[in-house]
Amino acid sequence: MSGYNNQGGFGSQGTPSGETKARRNYDEQTLIPVTMKQIITADGDPTGGNDISLKDGRTLYMVKLVGCVRSHEQKSTNITIQIEDGTGLIDVKTWMNEGDDCSAVANMRQECCQDFIFVRVVGQVKEFDGKRHIQATDIRPVTTKNEITYHLLEVAYSFDKYQKRKESGMGVGMGIGMGYGIGNMTSMPKAMGASVVMNQGGGGNSLTEATIALIRDFGANNDSGVNISMIINDLVSQGYSESEVRSTVNHLSNEGHIYSTIDEEHFQYAE
Repeated sequence: MSGYNNQGGFGSQGTPSGETKARRNYDEQTLIPVTMKQIITADGDPTGGNDISLKDGRTLYMVKLVGCVRSHEQKSTNITIQIEDGTGLIDVKTWMNEGDDCSAVANMRQECCQDFIFVRVVGQVKEFDGKRHIQATDIRPVTTKNEITYHLLEVAYSFDKYQKRKESGMGVGMGIGMGYGIGNMTSMPKAMGASVVMNQGGGGNSLTEATIALIRDFGANNDSGVNISMIINDLVSQGYSESEVRSTVNHLSNEGHIYSTIDEEHFQYAE
């Protein structure tokens, strides 16, 4: 496990000296719901790069998993949790930035260090010494069994939607959560549990899109993310109500599209 330390904590993974890593196409910066088996059996990069692709052709960037904790190990700089979902077993590593994490985030992370509880993880697939693991940007306990069922439905729906788009010749950049591009998030079916607050006024974009765009753009310039008061002020000026904005922020946080940073009032986009 000590070899992982070479990778550093959040935000410390720079490219080697002299190398310039091209920024990913925005359509590839997606959050894909997956099972452990999909990650374990995914194809490596034939060019020797870091890209890992699912068997259906989707390149893994950010993933979302739900699994049961089978073991955990705490160190001074990181926590490693081994989780399984009935299809496979995988390690999840999260780095602890001393002084940066608020007490709520630290407590939530600590709650995940219990065997036999279910947790939801958002993070990136990494490979070290031939073994894949997840470097988590957000990890929290599952609060209801519905989250487990919903995640499995989400995995199946994301795969099916990708196949249909590919067969129809449409663009195959699969977006956040249910496999949609951000521009198509208004099409997410409520029957799948995606009760996203949609446009109630204030322009052509949905409230969900506007919230994501604001957090992504402003958060890029601030490690601590965007304060919810700023989000509310900006979107209320566009014609939304404060309750609509808070509801949307809560939904996006619960789905792993955004995550809290220094406290429960600051949010960062999960990219």
